[in-house]
Amino acid sequence: MSSETEVADVVPSVREGRFDCRMTADAAYLAPAPHPDAAALRCAFTLRYAGRSGRDLNLGLHWGERQDVRANRRRLLQALDMGLATLCTVRQVHRNTVCVVDDQALARGLAGIEADALVTALLDVPLAVLTADCLPIVLYSAHPRAVAVVHAGRMGTYLRVVRETLTVMQQRFAVVPSQVQAIIGPGIGGCCYRLDHRAIEPFRERFPDWATYCLPREPGLWTMDLVRANRAQLEAAGVLASHTRSADMCTVCHCAHLFSHRAEGKAAGRGMGVAVLLRGAHGS
Repeated sequence: MSSETEVADVVPSVREGRFDCRMTADAAYLAPAPHPDAAALRCAFTLRYAGRSGRDLNLGLHWGERQDVRANRRRLLQALDMGLATLCTVRQVHRNTVCVVDDQALARGLAGIEADALVTALLDVPLAVLTADCLPIVLYSAHPRAVAVVHAGRMGTYLRVVRETLTVMQQRFAVVPSQVQAIIGPGIGGCCYRLDHRAIEPFRERFPDWATYCLPREPGLWTMDLVRANRAQLEAAGVLASHTRSADMCTVCHCAHLFSHRAEGKAAGRGMGVAVLLRGAHGS
């Protein structure tokens, strides 16, 4: 267990006030600092400990006892003042399919749906993706109102999952990309994400700017900066650079605070990126 001060000491985005570290008795998470253009958005990227309780905050049903994970999910929603809401998640498959969460989808249920992004215009309906190195990305439009959560790892980035999500937001909700706010949560950093030529070659073949985020480190090995790659894709899709904020917190470097499959292997739990459109006028 850590304190808000300890997180601020090691994470520049928190120390500089761009993100807040919030801790309750049962949950701990990062949230973007309040912004006038995102007053109706509540957004959170969980840390690995259940607040001041000292318990683990694993939120992945396949990485722990199901009853414990369900209890953790309830505690997280309560910490976000969403205690009566149903958390919307899907089966993530490292692709670029987008699930639209509307009244019909809620009535059917999302069990068994494979996707790596969720989008909705419904109020008080929290969307979430699970992460343990991949990036959780929130896309928010105030007018017209819509929100998405995206799971962007190496394959999702290769398949331009953020672009696909923005396309769905445009087509279904008339969202204008230049009005979208993008919030990138913690993920494995370019400092630690080492890949061989087999993983890098597809990017070299597909993306003219690949060398700006895939950097050679030693013979046959590169590092990949997922944040830089997804920032570039957001800008190419029309999101203004000034509208994108990043937590800039590496899951490997900060595995005392975050789950990391790269650092911990199969034992790693899963954190969450969560976003919800608020019925009231004030977000957090």
